[in-house]
Amino acid sequence: MAFLFCLLSAGLLDLSFPQIQWAFLAWVALIPLLCVLDGQRPWVAFRRAYLCGFLFFAATVGWVIYVTYEGVLAAYAGTFFLVAFLSLYFALFGVMFVYFQRVALIPRIFVLSSGWVALEFIRAHLFTGFGWVMLGHSQYKDLWLIQIADTTGVYGISFLVVMINLLLFEIWRARKFLPKATIIVTAILFAALIYGGRITGQKYDQTVRVGVVQPNTPLEESWDESRKPLIIAKTIHLSQKLRDQKLNLIVWPETSLPGTISDEPFLTGEIQAFAAKLDTPVLIGSVAQEGDHYYNSAFLIAEGGQMSGRYDKIHLVPFGEYLPLRPVLGWINKFVPLDDFTPGKTYTVFSIGPLHRKFSVLICFEDTLGDLDRRFTQAGADFFVNMTNDVWFKDTKAPFLHLQAAVFGCVETHRSLARAANTGVSALVDPWGRIIATVTDGHGKETFVEGATWAALPLDHEKTFYTKYGDVFTILCFLCILVASATL
Repeated sequence: MAFLFCLLSAGLLDLSFPQIQWAFLAWVALIPLLCVLDGQRPWVAFRRAYLCGFLFFAATVGWVIYVTYEGVLAAYAGTFFLVAFLSLYFALFGVMFVYFQRVALIPRIFVLSSGWVALEFIRAHLFTGFGWVMLGHSQYKDLWLIQIADTTGVYGISFLVVMINLLLFEIWRARKFLPKATIIVTAILFAALIYGGRITGQKYDQTVRVGVVQPNTPLEESWDESRKPLIIAKTIHLSQKLRDQKLNLIVWPETSLPGTISDEPFLTGEIQAFAAKLDTPVLIGSVAQEGDHYYNSAFLIAEGGQMSGRYDKIHLVPFGEYLPLRPVLGWINKFVPLDDFTPGKTYTVFSIGPLHRKFSVLICFEDTLGDLDRRFTQAGADFFVNMTNDVWFKDTKAPFLHLQAAVFGCVETHRSLARAANTGVSALVDPWGRIIATVTDGHGKETFVEGATWAALPLDHEKTFYTKYGDVFTILCFLCILVASATL
């Protein structure tokens, strides 16, 4: 019975995320798990919550198996260990649930909700962090609800979802209505929705017109030297579909110029000539080499065709772009050869057009990192650009999970986002997290299709509470746990 209840919670949680995306299920998904944790010893709670977490993460992040070398034992082992590690956070929540049962009802709801937030925060930062599939991400389409992220970050939405789960569980356990707890929890939820109501009728005086291109280049073609001219020709062809839109910027995906940019002067010249002919800046992705150092970089080609700036990716992906603890883990190279990229050090802000619209680039997973969004905003960015290549994940839910997390970066900082992905989801998002446009085929499919789209992105120059002060809400959650622990 315990296994079935853990499976039910994991299944409901999974269904609340893409690609099914029944977000309402997240508000009740934890209840079966809480039922089998109730009254158990800490070790039993640990095991049962761990099982639930393992089932959930296996369903939501199992696509990691495609990221390295499909079919290689190391890929399967790596995915297993990642899922096993992430499941520990569920297990620790299970122990918290048992430990704080001696706390009074209303404080207990707040403490346990804070505990979930604390664990998500640690997961997003420990060992370079894994900030995907946060519980709050499941609600990314509920625009009114998610606006509190400009103060609390995504953790505020996770807090609300866990709080409702706990309240409903307590009502079920007591077999009666709990008026005081219900009034307090409901009031907090409605306060969040009222706060989010500010988005109605919101208007902006300034916009920037940005186009994004999705070439859908197969992974194997990216490594084929003979295919490089065809890849560039195809991407230019797709970009030409935007030529009549009077754009301020066209964005190509990560590594849209395969290989090292210094080794491809002819292809680089073609792109520069195209930008000059279109009289529009073009942002491309490629590898930069300086001596023995390699960088995953974005290059801005100005409307005149000249190179006018470069950003080097700051937050590299462990085991994808570098090998952590190389002196200790160097043996991994026997199975998966891996050369290290060098991380960038500068929070670059580009400027385009006569009005000097300022933007910063987030490469690959960088658009899921709230700290980076904040730093670029503080450096002066008026909007964000994300260049990514989600073809690694094949046709799974990963690109949609990536988009979910990226949406919250917009809300947290009130900055629009233009995402150019090699295979989707390429999208344009406004400062409130509203997805304005995506690249699709005739049937509405967003991944593994080619195309281009554009939008006039609103510009919000205000710095939000979250931008200025960061994770204050999360710090309060940690303090809540400490105070409750001290009273036991």
